Amino acid sequence: MLMSVLSERIRELREQKNLTVRRFADALEKTPGYISRVEGRGEIPSPELLCKMAKVLGAKPEELLELAKESQLRRVEEDIRARHSAALNLFRKGKR
Repeated sequence: MLMSVLSERIRELREQKNLTVRRFADALEKTPGYISRVEGRGEIPSPELLCKMAKVLGAKPEELLELAKESQLRRVEEDIRARHSAALNLFRKGKR
C-alpha cells in the first residue's frame, strides 16, 4: 500500500521537530507501533488524535484533518473501483 499524503506529512513534520517515533508516541500517549502504522501503513487517526498530533508537531489541525479526509476519500474510491471491477468480472463470467 502506498503511503498517504497524510502519512507523509505527519512523518515530515515529526522529523522537522527532530522527534523520534518513540518521543512522538510518548507525547501522544500512544505506542511507537501505532505511530509506525500511521506513518508507514497509512492508518488514519481519529480527528481528536489528529488535533493532538498537530499541537505536538506545531501544525494547524485543519491541515491534518483535511489530509485525513482526502486520504479516506481516496480509499473509498479505490474500494468502489475494486468492487465494481469484481462485479463486472462476475457478470462477464456468467454470460459465457
